[in-house]
Amino acid sequence: MNENLYAEYPEAYDALYARKDYDAEVAFVLSKLEEMVERSGDRNRALVVGCGTGEHSKRLREEGFEVVGVDKYPAMVERARTKSDADFRVGELPDLPVEGTFDLVWFPFTVVQHLDADGVADSLRAGADHLADGGVLVFDQISGENFGDSASLRTHQSEEGTYARLTHVHDAGDGASRYDALVFTPDGEFFVDTHRLYDHDPAYLEGVCGVLDLSVERHGWYDDRTDPGDEDHTVFVAN
Repeated sequence: MNENLYAEYPEAYDALYARKDYDAEVAFVLSKLEEMVERSGDRNRALVVGCGTGEHSKRLREEGFEVVGVDKYPAMVERARTKSDADFRVGELPDLPVEGTFDLVWFPFTVVQHLDADGVADSLRAGADHLADGGVLVFDQISGENFGDSASLRTHQSEEGTYARLTHVHDAGDGASRYDALVFTPDGEFFVDTHRLYDHDPAYLEGVCGVLDLSVERHGWYDDRTDPGDEDHTVFVAN
């Protein structure tokens, strides 16, 4: 896969996802943490796996958390370091370059969908291994059925100018969707970005958590619906 958006163009990533409601996502996760964990002053460590350009980590730092953010792409980590004083590290699941335990372990924005079924199991185990007693593990999934076998063109405004992304999503087999994109930058350049996302059976994800002695709640996309119903957008909260 040519995941050039992550590997080479973190500024384009920020422009394409500038409308993403990071505030609401962090607020939802913190509300679940408060419900499930009795935190004291020394229980405020958060691990963000697949931290990207650091938007979630920045907001957790503003809430007083000690944050470690991990991403496999050095370009994303370098950009994240310009946004906050969280501890950002280059690393790849399931071998996380971190020590100790965390009250919150978060795999945000389809991180687990970049992994096949075996990779998900190993990666959730890695997250659970760094979960403090009574801590909360959060991950999410967007069903590929929402996109279908289709193409779309969207524009995104930024301080540098207009980005445009032409995306074709199609069934790649084995429960995966392939995203082929052509991204045009404000300076008239363009690049190709390709990645694969797996649709995991929610029951399988819950089963993995069960093996790890974690109980799971399902929610809609970072809101308070305890039963998302159609399972198109699902957030899993485990502890």
